[in-house]
Amino acid sequence: MMNRVKRTAILLLALCCVLSQAGCAGKEQKDSGSSTVQESETADRVNGFSQGNDVVNTAEDGVQIQTAIPTFTGFSAAKELNEKIRKISDDGIAEAKKTNKELENSAAKGHLFFQSYYALFWDNDILSVWVMSENYLGGAHGDRWLKSFNVNIQTGEFYETPGTLFKDAQAGTKKITDTILADIKKRPDFYFPEAAQTVQDKRGAYSYYLDGQDLVVYFDLYELMPYAGGMPEFRFPLTGLDTKLRLGNYPDRRNVRDNGIDTEFKNPVIVNDGGVLLPLEETANVLNHTVEKKNGDYAVDGKSVKPTMINDAAYMPIDYFNELGKNSGIKGFVVYDGKTLWIFTQTAQSEEEKKLMSSDVNSVGSEIYLNSADSGSSADHSWQKRMCYIKSFDKKTGTVTFDPVEWITSDDKARIRELKLDGDFPDGYHIYNPSAKTESIKLSENAKISLIQWNAENVAESYIQTDAAGLGKRLKESDALGYPYEYTISDGKIIALREQYVP
Repeated sequence: MMNRVKRTAILLLALCCVLSQAGCAGKEQKDSGSSTVQESETADRVNGFSQGNDVVNTAEDGVQIQTAIPTFTGFSAAKELNEKIRKISDDGIAEAKKTNKELENSAAKGHLFFQSYYALFWDNDILSVWVMSENYLGGAHGDRWLKSFNVNIQTGEFYETPGTLFKDAQAGTKKITDTILADIKKRPDFYFPEAAQTVQDKRGAYSYYLDGQDLVVYFDLYELMPYAGGMPEFRFPLTGLDTKLRLGNYPDRRNVRDNGIDTEFKNPVIVNDGGVLLPLEETANVLNHTVEKKNGDYAVDGKSVKPTMINDAAYMPIDYFNELGKNSGIKGFVVYDGKTLWIFTQTAQSEEEKKLMSSDVNSVGSEIYLNSADSGSSADHSWQKRMCYIKSFDKKTGTVTFDPVEWITSDDKARIRELKLDGDFPDGYHIYNPSAKTESIKLSENAKISLIQWNAENVAESYIQTDAAGLGKRLKESDALGYPYEYTISDGKIIALREQYVP
């Protein structure tokens, strides 16, 4: 919960925008051993892609099902990628239903489940998607598996093994293999006796994905170690690998993901004797539910709830949110893996759904990923925060005049030293604004505008989505120009604008 007198900074990324393609000249060039890459003179360069989300949270034929399936558009390999991912879900659900029918008097009958959800990361032209699946089909324990896909959105090529990313495939693969074998030798008690041979027999055909600054090689359950050891992963910093494209450009991932997009909660996930507890207001907001607080009592979508209060924040069990996501108009579910909180919500698939969702203030649309690189350059899209103070807004022309500023947190020691700041940030951040120079840029037609929603007690409860008219109305309020905004620009227009909460 946020208060205008005593406030805490929230650092969130606003990346739900409009799909854009930048036309640029291009001719084909080939590196030895590499796939065809589009460069400047004859072809249009893909400057981004959109990602919808198909969510199932229900019980069917005696099986509990939770799946989040991304649907990509905007690049040539999108259809093939979508089919590969959907097959994982279809096969998993079919297997669980078939098994449930075959069970007779087993105590497991009617208690089977299948869950599948995804993560993604886009670095340069490489989109990396990995799907995490789990089921219980009876027996002592369930099964878990992971499947990843790494595709170049320019060429449509799927990079099946890490070696295909390297300038020197043999040298790069050897570096990975040597590191894995060294760990097996160092910790033999963790691995099966034949683990080293299993690695060598793969001959570099490792499963992997890209995640933040790392290339992650992973192995299946029972492949290298017993079930209790899980699926072993080996992380390799991308900046230390000689890859064809410049990778490893972004900081570590955040521990909350909203439909694959990094975000951050003010209040942490709590794990105690009561199980996994999630911050009520923040989690409900992402799942598109309305939380109301009056005289210390809470209600979600008009229904009274009794949260657990921890450090003045309201918490509810994780199962509560999954029940919300099962029964609401916009399907959703949450997963906590001990480190990351994953939140998935349905995006509009059909035209009818789009009309229904767009009529609601908390409507959900596709997530959009855009390139910030100049036409013809290597694609370096930015997930980094760009901040400003709005000076004026011309509603007739849709033009925003703003003063760009820099949001610096107390953790950014290098930037603090570079700017010679004292680093004493009482609220954990500093707004650096060395110049009063302004810029004027138009809003795109479908710009996503997010404003803080305040209640009668001047407490900020959540974010709401609005349009240009709503922005104009907000900016007429007495103190509105005193708040910074996070903004995203593509093709010379503002495609996302989010009011920033500050202490």
